[in-house]
Amino acid sequence: MGGSIAGTSRRHPAAQIPDPPTTKAKPMPKSLRSGTGAPPPDSAPEAAGTAAPRSAERARPDKHHAITRAAAETFLAEGFERASLDQIAQRAGVSKQTIYSHFADKEALFKAICADLTETLTFPLQPSATSLDLRRTLIRLGEDTLALTLRPDALDLHRLVVSAAPRFPELGRVAWEGGAKRMLSDVATLLVERSQVGDGLSRPLKAAEAEILAEQFVGMLRGFHQARGLLGVAAMPAAERKAYIVACVELILRAG
Repeated sequence: MGGSIAGTSRRHPAAQIPDPPTTKAKPMPKSLRSGTGAPPPDSAPEAAGTAAPRSAERARPDKHHAITRAAAETFLAEGFERASLDQIAQRAGVSKQTIYSHFADKEALFKAICADLTETLTFPLQPSATSLDLRRTLIRLGEDTLALTLRPDALDLHRLVVSAAPRFPELGRVAWEGGAKRMLSDVATLLVERSQVGDGLSRPLKAAEAEILAEQFVGMLRGFHQARGLLGVAAMPAAERKAYIVACVELILRAG
């Protein structure tokens, strides 16, 4: 995913993944939005000897979107191990052979789902913020990050990856590198660059110092807010949450 803010600065019983709330955040990738009706089935079943070539199938974005949407819903409802390609194919209205024309196996499909959702969660790092000073940039980043982190689909993804990671470490690594690690790196770079021009920070920061501050900032942001969401505990009221984010930003700026 391109871009950086640097310098620019329930397993739930419901099968459907909700559309995101109307905020500044990026909408959920089209491939994961819940449709208003069932996706169109394959026009004809594909036998092993008559299946369309992989390249031709990949040219059908409607099929690809139907598969990834159905896979996300199935993985979140059933868990990685219990979910089957047969279930996903049935939910998507395609044949299993069509799934294989897009993805090598169930693990590859799961990785694609993780990538789509982590891209959504890291979107607050991408908007241009050249007109904002560091303090306001961090406050906006904090607000958007918490709003996305506490979305039901984000909490579901976290549960799903944590449950699957012990048996499939590669899945955990993909989720880490595409989500939290990317966020930490971009925040650290932002702090270094803004510190060089005296924006909100009293002195220039070295990379190692900025990395620590970035981890402290993101850790404070998520903290017990995410824990409440994962445990089904009522969230902090919006006004209190905003004041909390401002306090986190002030701590980081004073520490720098």
